[in-house]
Amino acid sequence: MKKIICRTLCLIFIVLMIIPTLSGCNNKNKDIYVLGDYSISEKEYIYLTGMFKKKVMASIDPYLTDNDLTYEMENGMTIADYLETAYRQSFEQSVLSLLFAQSMFDSLGLSLTKEDETKITYAANEVALTIAYEYSGTYSIDVFNQLAASYGFDYNTLCSVYKKQYKEAMVREKVLGKNYENVTSVQKEKYYKENYLCYQTMIINTTYKEYVDSRGEISMLPLTDDEKREKELLITELKELLINKNKDYNYVLLADKLDMTYEELWEIYDEDNRKSGHYPYGCYGPSDPTLAQLEANNVLSAAYYSKEGEIKTVTAKRYFDQGGSFEDSNGETTTINPGDYFEYGTIFVMRMPLMDKAYEKTENNDFFGSSFDDVVANAIYYQALQEHEASLAYEAKVNEKKSNYAFSNVKAN
Repeated sequence: MKKIICRTLCLIFIVLMIIPTLSGCNNKNKDIYVLGDYSISEKEYIYLTGMFKKKVMASIDPYLTDNDLTYEMENGMTIADYLETAYRQSFEQSVLSLLFAQSMFDSLGLSLTKEDETKITYAANEVALTIAYEYSGTYSIDVFNQLAASYGFDYNTLCSVYKKQYKEAMVREKVLGKNYENVTSVQKEKYYKENYLCYQTMIINTTYKEYVDSRGEISMLPLTDDEKREKELLITELKELLINKNKDYNYVLLADKLDMTYEELWEIYDEDNRKSGHYPYGCYGPSDPTLAQLEANNVLSAAYYSKEGEIKTVTAKRYFDQGGSFEDSNGETTTINPGDYFEYGTIFVMRMPLMDKAYEKTENNDFFGSSFDDVVANAIYYQALQEHEASLAYEAKVNEKKSNYAFSNVKAN
């Protein structure tokens, strides 16, 4: 469906006039999920599937449409198959969360005021009437129903979903506070300690070096053969000292540095983070990464499979999202195409202990940033839902019709 846009005051007036006369928001169709007296109906499930699908497709490519879902990616998997594999579990969890929130809404003693009910109806009317106007030039619920029918839902579905989502928002606010004021510093630190790992990287580049010209512009120059040999010798000696713990090796470059710690050697030899001033407290990643994350990031994989203080080496790879070029001392330029990568050296990776409140340091914004509070709040909210679920004497029942609604079978709405 076309993007919903805000209309004129005329629309607002029409919506306000229609609110008192429209029928109630009841759904009379089979239920997909049932939890005691609460349920997610078939039409609601279709609507939620379509909305979720639309958001995921937009995050992959803003121009992706339903017609593109049969396109095969490099691994032979279609986009539709990818959506099912990567996002189905996340979607089902979001639907179940919406369902359990309805039960929790009542158990917390919450209720909707007349003002709340008016807001919900107004929001549904504004969307429905705007869509109808976009397609027909008239503000008509009947027109909206005709359009929505091809997607598998109707106006009443819109009302009921909005009401459930409004209730869930009230439950979240009750648990977390309007501005997360109920989230304590202890909860934040606990989440951080349970969900993150820390590692330090020391990058030794055996391929190129930075060159700053007379105008102050930075380019990358290939190393000379002598410079390459020296870097390769440095890597060998660092491995002997840091990984093999062998001080009897015939050191040349590190002969006077055998008693230095990893951190001290990092200050001297790291060619990326040290020069840029980034990440003085290490890098941070998930302590329980997915297989896909481990396969895509050999540095994270090395840290994940290490004990604190353990050091491993991986191949350094540089990817070019937008391409790049390298100019040698003779002025000859080598072009790198977007998406290309090349191996350029070795990365030493040391798993480090987590420092307290690393998420509060601006130097770590690349790993935590402003979204960290949202991540922690979501975890606390879902924990509250799980505790509520555990307190119930019954479980959610699933209708077998759910299997009919794969992402490929439901239109993005």
